[in-house]
Amino acid sequence: MVCFAIAMVDFLRLHINGIKEAFILFFGSFLRRHEIRRLSGASYLLLGCFITSLLYSKPIVVAACSYIIVGDTFAAIFGQNIKSPKIFQNKTVLGSLGFLIASLVSAYVLYVVTGTLPLFVLIVGAVAASVFESLPLPLDDNFSVPIITGFIMSLL
Repeated sequence: MVCFAIAMVDFLRLHINGIKEAFILFFGSFLRRHEIRRLSGASYLLLGCFITSLLYSKPIVVAACSYIIVGDTFAAIFGQNIKSPKIFQNKTVLGSLGFLIASLVSAYVLYVVTGTLPLFVLIVGAVAASVFESLPLPLDDNFSVPIITGFIMSLL
C-alpha cells in the first residue's frame, strides 16, 4: 500500500503544479535531470520490487531486490564520479563494474547470512542483474532488473 501511495504522489507531482513545487522544494536535489519530467527512479524501484514480490519466492525477491538497490547505488557512485568509457547511452564501464562487484558481494552476504539459496543461484542472479542493468532496455532499469533477475533465478 505504501508503495502505491509513494508512486501516486510521484505521479501527481508530474501533473499538479502545487505538488510539483513542494516536491522539488523538498526533494529536488535528489532528482536527476530526466526525473523532473518522469517518475523518479525510487518509484520505479518500489514498483519493480513490489511486482517481483508477487511473482517469486521470498529468497529470490530478497536477492533480486538487493542487487538492484545495492548494485545501482554503487553503479551511480562509480559511473557518475569517475570517468570511463560508455557502454550504452548513460551506462559506463566503471558503473557496470561497480554494479557487478556490489551485487556479487551482496550474493555472498546473502548466502552466508541466510543460506536459503545456493551460492551458484545467487551468483547467476548477480551477474544477470548486472548484465540487464547495463543494457538499454525500454523500461526503467529500477523497474525491470529485479523482475528479470527474479525470473532467471527462479529457472535455476
